[in-house]
Amino acid sequence: MSDATLELFRHAPCLIRENVPLAPLTTFRVGGPARLLAEPRNEAELVELMRIISKTGLQYFYLGLGSNLLVSDDGFSGVVIRSSGVLSKVCRDGEYLVSGPATRLQLLASFAAQNELSGLEQLSGIPGSVGGGLWMNAGAYGREISDVFEDATVLTQDLSLERISRTEISFSYRKAPELEPVIVLNSRYKLTKGDQSSITAEMKRAWMLRRAKQPIEYPSAGSIFKRPPGGFAGRLIEEAGCKELREGGAVVPSKHAGIFINDRGATAKEIASLVRTVRRRVYEMFNILLETEILPVGFESDPFEI
Repeated sequence: MSDATLELFRHAPCLIRENVPLAPLTTFRVGGPARLLAEPRNEAELVELMRIISKTGLQYFYLGLGSNLLVSDDGFSGVVIRSSGVLSKVCRDGEYLVSGPATRLQLLASFAAQNELSGLEQLSGIPGSVGGGLWMNAGAYGREISDVFEDATVLTQDLSLERISRTEISFSYRKAPELEPVIVLNSRYKLTKGDQSSITAEMKRAWMLRRAKQPIEYPSAGSIFKRPPGGFAGRLIEEAGCKELREGGAVVPSKHAGIFINDRGATAKEIASLVRTVRRRVYEMFNILLETEILPVGFESDPFEI
């Protein structure tokens, strides 16, 4: 055990585990183990954990709920952070909803509906956390989380606490640049008063659309590629003849060509190979290089580069 690892074990404010399989903690259900897995339960533990990690120089990755990413078959050699406890809760504070970074987007939307607050209905089926949703400005069916985001308390790279507001973040399609180098500790959302039955009906409609159009019965990471200008990645992939293309257990499904699935125990290597093949075929046919939406974790180099 290295000196840095020993330092973390001696002073960590939360549970630390060694060699924890990451596949069960991701929506793709692939990936090797985390050398270390840290599970902070509140803001104080998370801040202190980051202080110690910064001091030791250990590499780290904030996992969230494990969606929108692909973990290497070799796993991650540093510290994987997976928050729980208060960091996965949501509450109401007057006209705002206040959420921890590990709160499920589904829980945030359901809590809003219970309080007769509208604005999150279309996001209710997205299988990710609030922190991850903010990091990539998650959206669906014409709505994005930035539409109702008010502000957030974040931990900066120099370990200071700052409050950052909506106007200070240049949100765009699947991007929130100012949030990329920080860790969100909590965030607030300003919604509008609504009728609970109407809110619930819209949530159900969004869920039914997702169920009808996406292969949610299989492990996946959601959309593999960002939407290219003036078109849809799934349509380009289909027109390039990639539907039902298979690489081992990784498949481009017939139901939605933009969401690759793990069928029959795929490996990260097979999924990455399939992504490269599809990118290459689309580029050769349309001269459009699709930009990946999923994040590679634990790879020595970009596994999606063609």
